[in-house]
Amino acid sequence: MKVLIINMDCVGEGMGLAVKCKKAGHAVRIWMDPKNNKTTGDNFKGIEKVDNWLASVKWADLIVPTGNHAFMQKMDSLRKMGAMIFGPSAESASLEIEREKGMKFFEKHGVKVPEYKTFKTLKDAEMHVRKTEKRYVFKTMGDEDDKSLSYCGKSAADMIARLMRWQKLNMKIKGEVMLQEFVDGQEFAVSRWVGKEGFIGEWNSNFEFKKLLSGNVGPNCGEAGTVMKYVESCKLGETVLAPLEKALVAMGHLGDFDVNCIVTDKGEAYALEPTARLGWPAANIFWASHKGDPAQWMLDACKGMDSLEVSPQVAVGIVIAQPDYPYSKLTKAETDGIPVYGVTKDNEKNIAPQCVKIETMPNMEGDKVVDKPTWVTTGDYVCVVTALGKTVSSACDRAYKTVKELHIPDIIYRSDIGKKLEEEIPKLQKNGYATEFEY
Repeated sequence: MKVLIINMDCVGEGMGLAVKCKKAGHAVRIWMDPKNNKTTGDNFKGIEKVDNWLASVKWADLIVPTGNHAFMQKMDSLRKMGAMIFGPSAESASLEIEREKGMKFFEKHGVKVPEYKTFKTLKDAEMHVRKTEKRYVFKTMGDEDDKSLSYCGKSAADMIARLMRWQKLNMKIKGEVMLQEFVDGQEFAVSRWVGKEGFIGEWNSNFEFKKLLSGNVGPNCGEAGTVMKYVESCKLGETVLAPLEKALVAMGHLGDFDVNCIVTDKGEAYALEPTARLGWPAANIFWASHKGDPAQWMLDACKGMDSLEVSPQVAVGIVIAQPDYPYSKLTKAETDGIPVYGVTKDNEKNIAPQCVKIETMPNMEGDKVVDKPTWVTTGDYVCVVTALGKTVSSACDRAYKTVKELHIPDIIYRSDIGKKLEEEIPKLQKNGYATEFEY
């Protein structure tokens, strides 16, 4: 099969899939958004980098975009011409990009959401918090790249102070902003793959660890790690995702669709936001859980068939980074060319390259220094370490065993991915959620 991967974000997030497809015997081409270091993916044998993805559309049997913020109208047109594109449509992508549209989509289909209100300016949002004196979660609307702007206030005063600071810094927002009323509970998500005729495979229950530092403190970095599991039955999926299936098919959505939720102690599930694309690092954890050919099931899904086979085990992914993650303000030159030692034939299958290339670098063989091909960084988001296990703790132990085998100067990773689930899983299970998880 000929597989074209369109790497739409800036961390080489398509490289993990590219490597797996090549090892399965497929011809692979990958296009990197110019925001990436231009050397990302260099010298991985059998993976051809292209400067113009459109020129490879006729060549490809399967096209896999990693994001949803660009080219959506073009891809809708190409789909109508017969291109097999396993990714969102312009309409389904807008459910994530235009957050208010996503909230209204949930409400239309009977899915509960927290009370929310949108505002044209940060000042308008500030005045609303002052008036209501409630606790809120702040989110941007429109095509906003900086996810770290999402902020969960600890109190009304805390949110007002944050909004005042952003105004003082003259922060520019693309579009309106949203305030969601805070709902106390356990954060828990569910996703499902969508094929041409509807859902395929099993439910995927998942827990994201969004903060940079262990103990769930520090800046928001999207996902520092994730624990997930494919499950046959899923109360959360039936509650917040099943009602959306027909509408997603009608929109022409293909690929993953994830709904992040809060489940209260009373068992009420509130949808917080959708993700209508391949998330990172989540996609690399999916690939670790899948059995058989990494690409054939996607092509089958585009044709209305379900051939996805998955492991029933718990899967975990841990982001491995280096400074200045998660800010990414350093120049490409400052994060380029640092060797990633410890990648071996035995553990390589558990390490998904991201901002990585291969270059000849000095290595130790016994007491001697030898020069040989080595993984080398091309940015601050280096790789994702994955592992499977019967329980959350066993999967995490296996992942951290691999992490300990790696050496990168100033390596960054959370050392507690999965640990909070020892307390959270029993709370969810009291109300019939996460029943197939065992810590």
